[in-house]
Amino acid sequence: MDSARTSSGAATPGGGALTVRAALDLPILRGGAPEVVVGSDNLDIPLRWVHVFEVRDIASVLRGGELLLSEGRMFGSAVEDRRLIAELTERGVAALVIELGPRHRTLPKNVVAACREHGLTLIALHLPVAFIDITEAIHSQIVSYKLGLLDSAHQLQDRLTQLALANGRIPEILDILAEAVQNPVIYERQYGGFVYQALHTLTERDVAAAWEQFTRRIGTAPDALETVLAIRERSAGRIVALSLNRPFTEADEVALERTAGIISLVLMRDEHQDSVAARNQRGFLTALMHGEMPPYRAESRAATLGFTAPVLLPLAIRAAAHHRSRPLSLEDRLWKQIWDDVNAEMKGRRVSAMIDQAPSNDISLVMLGLEDVTQRRAAVDRFAAVVQEAADRHIGMPNGAIICAGSAVHTWQAAGEGLILSVEAMEGSMQSQPRAWHDAVDLDLDRLLWSLRQNPDLARFAHLRLDTLLDHDRQRRSELFKTLQVLLRLNGRKAEAARALHLERQSLYSRVERIESLLEVDLDDPDTRLGLHLALRIMRQLPEAVDDFWD
Repeated sequence: MDSARTSSGAATPGGGALTVRAALDLPILRGGAPEVVVGSDNLDIPLRWVHVFEVRDIASVLRGGELLLSEGRMFGSAVEDRRLIAELTERGVAALVIELGPRHRTLPKNVVAACREHGLTLIALHLPVAFIDITEAIHSQIVSYKLGLLDSAHQLQDRLTQLALANGRIPEILDILAEAVQNPVIYERQYGGFVYQALHTLTERDVAAAWEQFTRRIGTAPDALETVLAIRERSAGRIVALSLNRPFTEADEVALERTAGIISLVLMRDEHQDSVAARNQRGFLTALMHGEMPPYRAESRAATLGFTAPVLLPLAIRAAAHHRSRPLSLEDRLWKQIWDDVNAEMKGRRVSAMIDQAPSNDISLVMLGLEDVTQRRAAVDRFAAVVQEAADRHIGMPNGAIICAGSAVHTWQAAGEGLILSVEAMEGSMQSQPRAWHDAVDLDLDRLLWSLRQNPDLARFAHLRLDTLLDHDRQRRSELFKTLQVLLRLNGRKAEAARALHLERQSLYSRVERIESLLEVDLDDPDTRLGLHLALRIMRQLPEAVDDFWD
């Protein structure tokens, strides 16, 4: 579980981590009369290590975050110097320190120019200093800081482990984490909607507003740390800390990572307890799907409940997504109202329907009764319209429910199998284009691509065609990728694409020319558009797909 830092701007490290600025303030380096020649705005970068070097091939052994010390013996060739500075920057070196003396009375102009060009911090030492004393002082600071990090992480983990063993719950764990990072923390389920939040001295309104900004990626959103929760190699949501009280430190990242491991264990424990309880309290359709109710008993029990239709139509339904800043408990209440409306509507239309309702983040099961198998499509259309209208009314989201329909069948054994098929189709349907309902019997293109998303050839096909455009948009903050999506969705019709993107035609034509130049394609060619459209559909199903780039 790797924690990630999300920021609307440059993060400022703190909390004891040794930075370039702090290193320059050490007595041993102060004695060298240091002068920051380039990069005075980058002095708060944390240092990972310090190296002394006098050879050009140093870049291959660097891992980033190093402070490099040198007398500059290898500098002299303008071309080679620029190449070396570019390599050091690419490796993520924190700063380059050159001691002036017999070799260089002043810093080489080509080195200064290259550092400015690549944004590498360059520092001159005007007085001689023993490099071994510098490395010893800095390494001592770094090791001491790392040991302090480990010690605090162990203390936090021990405290959380004791709480988990005492049957502690997730809200209590989040409170401890929020106290450790001195900022609010939120636990969000996999498909959206936060379940728990630890406010840490702030009001619920303040945290809700910050969460809304963060999830909508608004420019004024606070910095955030997040880590994914996993249970048996599947995602169980994420833990997000919002920087509202103070900036995050490396210690906070470690705390979040350790806490995520404890929460994953608690979720596994709770999941096991829930499954045991569910075996004793399953709904009728849930028990049928899991093989806990024989078909003959299902038929008898359905008849007792007045469900005697000759044809059975199984469906699986769940929320399409959660409101980003709406707690899961509120979503559950809203979905209960949706199901109340659906039940009332079905009774009013005298449609035979059995519903096993589940929480909004889980799958509900439905069995419709028909007179003939030929009524299947019309019946699903009518039922889906009722559900989607109710969802739009209560949660304000068109196609707010994902509905997967199985085959119309005559036996309860086949109906149980149909429920399984509908549930299995749900994950792929969640990755498909929104629609009133999905046919679990007919494997559409999006679900087919979802089932093949781990195939490396499929991923290679998409990346080869689109990576150039994605990289361009990331670097230039342009919208060529979005333009391509709209254009392909409209089958290359430029006038309609310009209207959809709210662009003047000439602006769209300029974008199209740029896309064609970057991808080396002709978008007027139908086969080219087909290949790119397929690449787009594939890329959207890949595990590394980034939501920001999708129209």
